[in-house]
Amino acid sequence: MGENGQNAPVGQNNKKRNIIIIAVIAVVLVVGMIVGIIFAIKGDKKVDDDGLVDTISKRDIKATVSTTGVLDSVESEAVTSSLMGSTVKNVYVKEGEYIAPGQVICQLDTSSLQQQYAELQKSIAQAKADKIKSNQEYDKEVQDAQNERDAGIGEINQQIFIAQVNYNTTAAELDRQRLRYIQYLQDPNHSEWDMEAIEMESNISDLESSLELNKNIVNIYQSVRDSVLEAGDGTNYVDELRNSINGVTDGTISSLEEAAREVQNSIAQGTVRSTVGGVITSLGVKQGDTYIGGSICTVENDNSLMIHTQVNESKVADVSEGMKVIITTDATGSTELSGVVTYVAPRAASTSTSGNANDVGAKISASFGSSGSYLVKVSLNEQNPRLRLGMNTKVKIITNETGNALSIPSAALQEDKDGKFIELVTNMDKVDDGSADTYEKEKVYVNVGVVGDDYTEIHGTGIKEGEYVYIPADSQKMLDELKNWVENYSGE
Repeated sequence: MGENGQNAPVGQNNKKRNIIIIAVIAVVLVVGMIVGIIFAIKGDKKVDDDGLVDTISKRDIKATVSTTGVLDSVESEAVTSSLMGSTVKNVYVKEGEYIAPGQVICQLDTSSLQQQYAELQKSIAQAKADKIKSNQEYDKEVQDAQNERDAGIGEINQQIFIAQVNYNTTAAELDRQRLRYIQYLQDPNHSEWDMEAIEMESNISDLESSLELNKNIVNIYQSVRDSVLEAGDGTNYVDELRNSINGVTDGTISSLEEAAREVQNSIAQGTVRSTVGGVITSLGVKQGDTYIGGSICTVENDNSLMIHTQVNESKVADVSEGMKVIITTDATGSTELSGVVTYVAPRAASTSTSGNANDVGAKISASFGSSGSYLVKVSLNEQNPRLRLGMNTKVKIITNETGNALSIPSAALQEDKDGKFIELVTNMDKVDDGSADTYEKEKVYVNVGVVGDDYTEIHGTGIKEGEYVYIPADSQKMLDELKNWVENYSGE
């Protein structure tokens, strides 16, 4: 019934029923295949129930995570340049061409950059020349000051020398006059009150005054000379000024040289090269284009292949780097290639394709919108000439394995509230000779080891190789559940 109690259109009901019938047929076919596989198990004996029997055997068991992937290059490069807005002058390669590492891909126009570089070099040379000239002028000023100071010190030394000579001469004359005065008074006929004695005393007094004066003159000139020597040549301010201006000039030169290096690096970006060798799988420019950024070309080394695959979130916790991998492809047929897991993504692949990837909000949105699959990379241990970039692969990641382990078909393992168990068939010989039409079974609890794709490792007391194990049949149960689902779905 539709809305308001009205019947739904007949066409809609028929269309819905057709879809259901198709779905049922598909599921029944799949179930039929499963049942066929179950009944193809070695040693099966159908008696009074739908169960099967197989033997407990020693096998090499591998637990795997199966998925599909795509062959990609271990070494690849999306070649770019920083010279956005430049004209593409020449393109030297073409798509599908093999190139060597370092080979030139194309040439961008760098004429304006080269002119800018030449002007910077000219400015650097001028700044260095100005610095040399300025320092020469400072050197001359310092030398002139030093010459002037040396000349002044020379004059002072000359005055000191004259004053010292006058002092020495006066001292000698004073000594002679004092001796004469003493000798004069030693004569009994002379007295200190004689006019001649008084005159000699006066001369001695004048010589003593003159000697003191000359001594003061010598001391004054020596003090002046010491002050001049202590003060230096008076060029400290010149040195400070020179150092200050040189610092500014050196900073200017350094900035100009750094700018020149950046321009030179930009010029080098005009000659676009690939750092890796391989085949050019895409080429995004042609001669005369204006380069606006992005990949100029993609180079992939097809001599070194790897696999990119996705593992569902329910299985990714079982996968880790270093695990062995079995690989098959349509191109190599039944040949199994070996590999190893080299990377497991820490975050699920995002289904979000909008927003800034660097924005925190975008990252949170991406995590909520994740696909539930994690990128896993697999490197091949061997390269095969039949493999090509982009080929599809089937991948089995070996998460656990054991050799020569006592094992059963995984379908034989059962479980109840007390644990996991198997049922051993104890009368298989009677079933084989037809004397019994019912399996006699013994319930044995077991410990489970490695669970493989088809077989499971078991451990238990009294379990031996060659014993028969019962495999319950669940096919009817699956069909009953399918019937219930169809009835419920058609009744909606």
